[in-house]
Amino acid sequence: MHLVGALETFHARHPRVRLRIVGLNSVEVAEAVTAGDLEAGLVVLPIDAEGLDITPLMRDEVVYASADPARTARPVTMTDLAGAPLILYDAHYGWRDPTRRQLAERAQVEGITLSPVVEVEQVDSALHLVSRGAGDTIVSRAVAGSRTFPENLHTVGFAEPLYDTIAVVRRQGAVLSPATRELARLARRMLLEH
Repeated sequence: MHLVGALETFHARHPRVRLRIVGLNSVEVAEAVTAGDLEAGLVVLPIDAEGLDITPLMRDEVVYASADPARTARPVTMTDLAGAPLILYDAHYGWRDPTRRQLAERAQVEGITLSPVVEVEQVDSALHLVSRGAGDTIVSRAVAGSRTFPENLHTVGFAEPLYDTIAVVRRQGAVLSPATRELARLARRMLLEH
């Protein structure tokens, strides 16, 4: 998901407003908003929501990606995932990452353990390794449809579809500055048009 267009539009309309856009995992975004370090943020749910107002914006399907077309010939089950050579990103957050958290909950219900063979920090690093045949990963449909997604990768959904829900968060009762309100409006519009 690229919100560069929202930033460009905002900056063109308000060139004197200074922007500070930080790239953090949803776990850190929620913590920073709760602490008052950020006014608002875009997150993937679920997060620890105590003290936050959450406005869901959209859902984006999570898919399985592999360089081996045989491994994407049919929808993936949790059992398939447990036996796969998984390369996962957001290593710093591990199973606290919202998407991984959903997978861990599903695996737990089925009595399955998920163990990645490689963990890296960035999705681009995971995709590079997967494109070289080192294993498989999971990504959102938005990432799979982006220009930077490796051409030799194949994707398939989960047998029980899995979705990331993207939301705007702010502290409960906090009044957003006009600039943050406008940027959130532009981001919301971009995501909904995506």
